[in-house]
Amino acid sequence: MKFNYIGKSGLKVSNICMGTMTFGKKCDKNRSFEILDKAYAGGVNFFDMAEIYPVPPMAEKYGVTEEIFGEWLADKPRDSIILATKVAGAANGWLVPPVRHGLTAIDAFHITTAIEGSLRRLKTDYIDLYQVHWPDTVVPIEESLEALDRLVRSGRVRLFEEQKCALGFG
Repeated sequence: MKFNYIGKSGLKVSNICMGTMTFGKKCDKNRSFEILDKAYAGGVNFFDMAEIYPVPPMAEKYGVTEEIFGEWLADKPRDSIILATKVAGAANGWLVPPVRHGLTAIDAFHITTAIEGSLRRLKTDYIDLYQVHWPDTVVPIEESLEALDRLVRSGRVRLFEEQKCALGFG
């Protein structure tokens, strides 16, 4: 397996990032564990998820993917995994994320609420790469960046990124 750094960070990730958006919907926990075990044994150390997974997002299922991954992660050396997850933004109206009663925004409150939920579901103290699932055109970018920077300074996040064009929308 080949590895690369994410930008100028210290995060060294496998060339293959294992996506998990079907875990808990199309893949039950046992099948998800089989897939994760095979990827990990093959050298994959980079795993991607989001607070609203599995897809399609539904209120009664949101967070299940992170819960499954958290259970799988429990017996792995945490520092051997580069874990990426995402906070759901407002999606500018094309989708109402089924979290926080659909009142999502990329402001300090929602970022803090989302990270606390993700950390709890993932059963970990930190996220390696935290991403904004959709940009927020209402909340000033400075507020979003300040909230994300506070997470890095607190040690709960190692690196953050705002996705400019998730799922081809933007």
